[in-house]
Amino acid sequence: MSLVTRYLLKNVFTVTLFVTVSLTMVIWLTQSLKLLELIASSDAPAGMFVKLVAFTLPRFLEIILPLSLVTGVLFVYHKMILDNELIVLRACGFDQHALARPVLLMALGMTLLLLLLTTWLSPKGYAEMQLMRQSVKSEYSAFLLREGVFNTFGRDLTVYVRQRTQNGDLSGLLIHDTRDKNKPPVTITARRGQLVMDGEMPQIVVYDGMRQQLERAGKNLSRLYFSRYTIEIKGLGGTRPTRFKEASERTLVELLNPDLSQAAERSNADLFRVEAHHRVVAPFNALSFAVVALCCLLLGPFNRRGQTRKIILAAIVVVLLQTISLSLLSAAKKQLGFIPLFYIFTFAPLLAGLYLLTLRGEQALDRLLKRLRRTDAKKTEAAA
Repeated sequence: MSLVTRYLLKNVFTVTLFVTVSLTMVIWLTQSLKLLELIASSDAPAGMFVKLVAFTLPRFLEIILPLSLVTGVLFVYHKMILDNELIVLRACGFDQHALARPVLLMALGMTLLLLLLTTWLSPKGYAEMQLMRQSVKSEYSAFLLREGVFNTFGRDLTVYVRQRTQNGDLSGLLIHDTRDKNKPPVTITARRGQLVMDGEMPQIVVYDGMRQQLERAGKNLSRLYFSRYTIEIKGLGGTRPTRFKEASERTLVELLNPDLSQAAERSNADLFRVEAHHRVVAPFNALSFAVVALCCLLLGPFNRRGQTRKIILAAIVVVLLQTISLSLLSAAKKQLGFIPLFYIFTFAPLLAGLYLLTLRGEQALDRLLKRLRRTDAKKTEAAA
């Protein structure tokens, strides 16, 4: 690898990394507010929030990485044009392909990383996040005890709270617990109590109360007076219901091999097929977008006063390609005939851009531009 290639690769990588981290922090902050509200309202441990946020990261990177690479390419090469570095390199014999090689290598590596994200890591993380959110709602949110009513959780536990103070203390508690089927039901009354967490296990700690239990014979009522008593909340509501895994929660292998013996899987088979094609094609947008940015900046004459028009053109083309990609995904879910367009609108700009970055492609583009200029000049003379 030549010194120039390493220099360009280092600069583009540094800017891309900076933009990726910045965008990730911004999007993470905005999206994590919903998760923070869920954790705070359900009184779940802080570790849950960290895990939920971490599971969302791969999905963010699918969108952020290609855009960060384009930003890095536009920034670095535009700066080099302003500093006359690219002009010097061209004068030293570096052709367009040599100048584009560092970005192509980086874009290829990013494409492989995105393939790993889209086909396995991102759906795995999203599925884990959905399961954890369901766990928080079913095992923690249930403990937002309302005042003055009998809070029934499943069929085995009933909690009554007369009043809940501002600091979270509970007063006037009555708890009826029938979860242990091998023992008689237990009824607990207490003057006050607290909802606390022991690691990730919620507990109700009650003070100054009485525990009553009717023996199986039904004749003797046992009473136990206590100053402090702890009730573990475990397995509330029974087993969580089995969730149907949406297409966004399935890895590529799962999308290609649905269980057709189940009606829900059969009815979503076409949707799984569309998602599988999109998962394979979408990572190549990083390579396609990078080639578009290179073509816009490297082809044509350099302007020392800036390349604003070329940068705007690159941004418009990238946004247009991204919009088309999302639109085709939506359309293909309704009509499978749009699937081949995934590949056309992804690889056509890529192949065209790679051709234009060669000497023959650059010469063909110059001939086309000269022909258009002559045509415009003839039209101007005719109009005059």
